[in-house]
Amino acid sequence: MTGHDVRGGPTDENPDLARMHGELVALVARLESSIDDAPTAAAIGAISDQIIEVNARATAAGRLLLVKRSDEIARLARRVSAAIPGIEDDIRDLDRFERVVAGVAGVLDAADAAIGAATLLTR
Repeated sequence: MTGHDVRGGPTDENPDLARMHGELVALVARLESSIDDAPTAAAIGAISDQIIEVNARATAAGRLLLVKRSDEIARLARRVSAAIPGIEDDIRDLDRFERVVAGVAGVLDAADAAIGAATLLTR
């Protein structure tokens, strides 16, 4: 029997990908809330661009939640999890919003790798 996360989605097939998906969704919410504290219009624009990019990866990961687990997907998904705390720290200091952008770029690269590995298993 397949388990479900709090949103009702399956988690047993690939818990690492499910966790990555949840963390990306949470990162979108955190970035959205950080807009209220953004010091400049440029920071708001940069954060908004990052929201779009992270949301795209969350959507892609969500579509792949039933892909069977593999060690490669697990390893790549853990890279996403490991990178997010650094972004949280950078969000607290939005005067240097370019660090948020750089941190999110690292998460996007890691998410793309995990999504790519999972996608290959669907073919």
